[in-house]
Amino acid sequence: MRMQLLSVLQSALEQSCQRRRTSVISPFLKYAKSHFRDVCDDVVESTFLDQRNQVLDFPCCLVVLHASTDESMSKILHLNRHSQIVHRLARGGVQEAIWAEILEIMWSSGHWPSPQKDLHPTCLMCGRLVCGPHKQMVQQLPSRPLRRLADESPVLKVNPDRLCRRISDPWMLEDAPVVRHCFWDPEDSESLRVSVKQVGYLGWDAVREHLESFSVQKTAEQCQSHWRELVNAEHDGTTQNTLRALENRSLGERWKRRDDSISAEMDAMMEETEVENVETDLGSGLILWCPLLACYLSPESSLARPPASLLPEQIQEDFLVGLSAFFRTPLVDRTGLLNQECSLRLAVLDPIPDMDEAFSKDLATIMDQRAESLLSLAAASNCKVEVLWSGGIDSTSLLIAFLRALQPHWRPGEGEGRCRGTLDPQGSDRMIVRCSADSIAEYPWFHEQVLLKLQGAGAIDLEPLADSEEVTALWEGPASRLTVTGECGDQIFGSQLLEAAFVKSELHAIYEQGLDAPWQETLLPCLLEMGVVRPDQKERWLAWFLPFVDRCPVKISTTFDLLWWLNLACKWQTVCLRLFQRSGAQRSSAELGDDFQQWSFRPEHHAAKMPDHQRWSSYKQPLKEYIFEYTQDTNYFEHKLKAGSLCQVNDASQFVIMGVDDQLNIIRFGETCLSKRQMERMYPNDGLRKAFWKSREIEAQAERVV
Repeated sequence: MRMQLLSVLQSALEQSCQRRRTSVISPFLKYAKSHFRDVCDDVVESTFLDQRNQVLDFPCCLVVLHASTDESMSKILHLNRHSQIVHRLARGGVQEAIWAEILEIMWSSGHWPSPQKDLHPTCLMCGRLVCGPHKQMVQQLPSRPLRRLADESPVLKVNPDRLCRRISDPWMLEDAPVVRHCFWDPEDSESLRVSVKQVGYLGWDAVREHLESFSVQKTAEQCQSHWRELVNAEHDGTTQNTLRALENRSLGERWKRRDDSISAEMDAMMEETEVENVETDLGSGLILWCPLLACYLSPESSLARPPASLLPEQIQEDFLVGLSAFFRTPLVDRTGLLNQECSLRLAVLDPIPDMDEAFSKDLATIMDQRAESLLSLAAASNCKVEVLWSGGIDSTSLLIAFLRALQPHWRPGEGEGRCRGTLDPQGSDRMIVRCSADSIAEYPWFHEQVLLKLQGAGAIDLEPLADSEEVTALWEGPASRLTVTGECGDQIFGSQLLEAAFVKSELHAIYEQGLDAPWQETLLPCLLEMGVVRPDQKERWLAWFLPFVDRCPVKISTTFDLLWWLNLACKWQTVCLRLFQRSGAQRSSAELGDDFQQWSFRPEHHAAKMPDHQRWSSYKQPLKEYIFEYTQDTNYFEHKLKAGSLCQVNDASQFVIMGVDDQLNIIRFGETCLSKRQMERMYPNDGLRKAFWKSREIEAQAERVV
């Protein structure tokens, strides 16, 4: 009887809460349904759960294509019923125009891809513009019928931990719970240390497999999480963790700051806070840009074509935007040829140099000279050199170049007393090395046999990063440091996309035919299959693209050739600027300079970049030889694979930008760049369109005004 009474009371309470919620939300929900009646099938309030069934209260929504029972598709706008923004809008006292503006922001930012092979537009979730202004990703979303809770309210279960990772299906992972923290006994922890030292340079999946040889069954995520805990304990015996400061990787304080920024922006809109106009004269072209800016400036944007969604139609109509979506990075062609038909005006900072037939420097000489020049620049500026070391090939080679310059008579060796030569203890006055637990895992031998020994002798300063994801916090770093990265290493040697020949992905033709196949039989079929190029536009696309191919100093025949040339010519500018684009501090990319480019143009060097196109570990062979000459570490030389570091760096900044022009003006409106109306208020009189949109109609109007 008592249990029956409790059940009745609980049911009554739930019904009461439901009635109260319906009565409060109903006018707002009715308005939303009416506002979007022509562009989606329904608007509902939904509960969003993470993989631990915890309610997510992020201040935004999602647009999802659902499969119905009759196999038809329905497009539904899911408002987050637990969002404080939604509740505030529903309480009243807000003009319908503000309702419309905020709903349109949610609609624009909340799109998911269709289950077809369409290109991914923006998704604003958990404080993050997933695949938004910085990278557009090509992925598929499996369709699933709409699920409901016991009270019949819709529910979506998502995985915030994977939103920022480049994997094939990060969106709906109902059957893949993420459990990072688990029990490790001391023997298991020691086995993890051994596994990391043996195969850490091959990635966490390799560590997991190696750990199984000790009869220890853990996931790759659990190995990574526990490794960070071990490094914390070793690095600092105090209560403060210096290499790992966050308990929750996806919803920590950094993402809460982004959530707070979005909420504050929408609050300001509801309070009708005035937006200051931009009075600075805009430049003549963009040196950094976001593909979404083309969507905002397009006169065709509407609710049906949201300005903050990079839809397939726009990608297929603007070939450079489409190629940028394919590369997941905004491209600027330094030959200038591909930029000509882009809908945005772009500016080239560092044009592709002509090939110097007399160039004869070897790579080791170029590396050593570059390190010497940066040390001289730092000394003249009264700065320390700060090297960001990931443990990968690019950053390890640049770090060795600095060590060769600062400690020319010293070389590492395993074991006590086996190091060669003498040390200059004054080196720490000139160089700081920054690394994370992930850096140490990627190259533990170098950390133990080189960096710790040099730090112990006072030859370098070794400072931790809380995590590789917090690199972007260095945007606010001190101007007393000249920060050096390994950026542009890939541009000199090839492309991360070369990995598609060895790992199955959406790039089927490259995997099936390999890197030596003609590019017309691999890259072009991939672009057609993924919807970047329409079949009826193939000939027009080739007419646009072939002059760029012919401009290369090296004859472009194979898939390897073309991926390298695209990376060098079109990704170089963005890569040089992307990591510290919002900081006034002095930064440098170790690979920047004509000497590296001239080296890459020589036919004999081009062949040496990856001497065996059937073996992924031969990629960047010349840099690995440079490292081996210093370390004599055969294991790293023979087996180290290219691994992306930046793809693990989460954007911890509190605002988003749409671009930077050639006068170094930052193009942004609000903190999240989501409101087209805010853009028009901040840049009145079509300011952005007149500056950067190459529309014949707009240009003709401007000429008539003049």
